[in-house]
Amino acid sequence: MTKIESVFTPFAPPPGPYAQAVKYGGLVFVSGQTPESPQTGEPIRGTIAEQTRLVLTNISAILKAAGSSLDRVLKVNIYLSDIKHKPQMNEVYREFFPNSPPARIAMAVAGLDDALDIEIDVIAAADQ
Repeated sequence: MTKIESVFTPFAPPPGPYAQAVKYGGLVFVSGQTPESPQTGEPIRGTIAEQTRLVLTNISAILKAAGSSLDRVLKVNIYLSDIKHKPQMNEVYREFFPNSPPARIAMAVAGLDDALDIEIDVIAAADQ
């Protein structure tokens, strides 16, 4: 029977009442990440480009701890505080997924944690 394994790394923000990620059956499910400092867990405000870069860097650290990487991401869900942020977010996103980008959705939503502008979660392949 395949076991469920929680993933934790000190190189990403500390989680709340959830795992940073969960591994199951060769997949990694990364919880929604907002732009927070890995050291303090405090929100980091800035441009949407800066926030996107921090979130994807944190996700990369979580994936590494899970035995995966950004190039093994299958699906990305992106939540923006305003759809006007999409062009700037896309510029940074392309830096992290330059070749064969994963399936993705990007949508505007209301009420992200700490009134931040972006939250991202991913599903990736990993070694079993």
